[in-house]
Amino acid sequence: MNEIEPPKLTDEFRWYAEHTALIYSTLKWAALGLMSGIFVGLGTRVFLLVLRWTTHIVSHGPMKHVPYFAALPLILPLSVFLIRKFAPTARGHGTEAVIAAVHEQFGRVDWRVAPVKLAATVLTLAFGGSVGKEGPCAQIGASISSLFADILKLGDEDRRRLVICGISGGFAAVFGTPVAGALFGIEVLYLGRIEYSVLLPCLISGIAAHLVCGTIAPSPLLTEQVGHLSQTSLAFLSAIFGFLCGLLALAFIELMRSTEHFLQRFSSRPYLVAFTGGCALAATYSLFGTGAAGLGIPTIDSALNGVVPALGVAFGVKMLTTTITLETGGSGGIVTPLFYIGATFGALFGHIFHLPVGLFASFGFIAVAAAATNAPIAFSVMAMSILPPSIGVFASLSACAAYLLVGHRSVYASQKLGTLKTAGLTMKVGVPIGQVSPRDMHVRSGSGTERMLNLERKIRKNRRRGQ
Repeated sequence: MNEIEPPKLTDEFRWYAEHTALIYSTLKWAALGLMSGIFVGLGTRVFLLVLRWTTHIVSHGPMKHVPYFAALPLILPLSVFLIRKFAPTARGHGTEAVIAAVHEQFGRVDWRVAPVKLAATVLTLAFGGSVGKEGPCAQIGASISSLFADILKLGDEDRRRLVICGISGGFAAVFGTPVAGALFGIEVLYLGRIEYSVLLPCLISGIAAHLVCGTIAPSPLLTEQVGHLSQTSLAFLSAIFGFLCGLLALAFIELMRSTEHFLQRFSSRPYLVAFTGGCALAATYSLFGTGAAGLGIPTIDSALNGVVPALGVAFGVKMLTTTITLETGGSGGIVTPLFYIGATFGALFGHIFHLPVGLFASFGFIAVAAAATNAPIAFSVMAMSILPPSIGVFASLSACAAYLLVGHRSVYASQKLGTLKTAGLTMKVGVPIGQVSPRDMHVRSGSGTERMLNLERKIRKNRRRGQ
């Protein structure tokens, strides 16, 4: 009988060396994550206070007797000037530039981006630009973290990780959901891939930023009874509704991309484009009302509490106004508009099919954002945070269904393709989604997808022969 040889001293040394390295790394990144979260939370709090103060002045100041959105034809060119002059990377919804910086520059972000992004976004939102508040928070978090990396003389990889912590802290602070915000920061970088190496510091950063900023997460009342829907029926309806949310998110992404491509021919006249965009927004608000202006929080809250929007196509108006604002020079985020689009679409869906309005508004609130950003895990966790657990699981089902139906698209063109959503296709991974074209996508040989397509071709060929 062979005796088991005891571990050698060299093996024990490796064990101690491994855990010594793990303990050192854990303490180091816990401290860095905490530091990042505290300062990002403070920066986000300042931004939200300035936004609230500026909005109050616009509403109750010298312009209180005229529509506040009437100034948009001047405000959007001013936003363009600020960004082009002081921080070109602050253009658009901001998170896009931060994702690109993480992938291409090891997270190196100019510290001047934060104040410029704050000023441009405050101006855009205060006068009715249809954008969100998370974009500047992501850039505030990234620029503060990048500045700390410079001060601490961190290497490129450590800088990259610290900037990801800043992104997580920014999202956690602005939405009041620390765990979901932290997960969003590490999930949004890639489609289908999560950076587990920064999970702990991102969670610490998210919790710290949330505690410092103090934002309260939305809390749907769900006053309507859902008892008449069985668990099976609710699961089926959640999946079907999720598929529709995925298609809606896809339509919004394609609307933004096609508008961007159309306006490229006028790239030499940015101020004229911005003026025209401001005029288009003012005309839209005059025609459809101001429900879609600014953050649209009152409309979102009403939908989540079971009130059907007075304008049935409110989600379509928000898609249009957000596209115009961001593509013509406005500054701000895109997740809050996604919440608006999903909530109002869900409320309309519930009203049409005599289903609980607030319930499906909350499902849409989660599902459209999850699909458009390719972050189903983060938004599923958000669903479990803001909804009762028995309801949150069905919102998560809608989010995952929507994530699949949106395909390999994203509102963040810099988001990299980490994996494919189906085994029936082949495509090069590791490239930005914005660089993926239909020519790069091929049906996998021998897959069920290929057999289905071949069957479809045969059916069409037989029909032609029959005619």
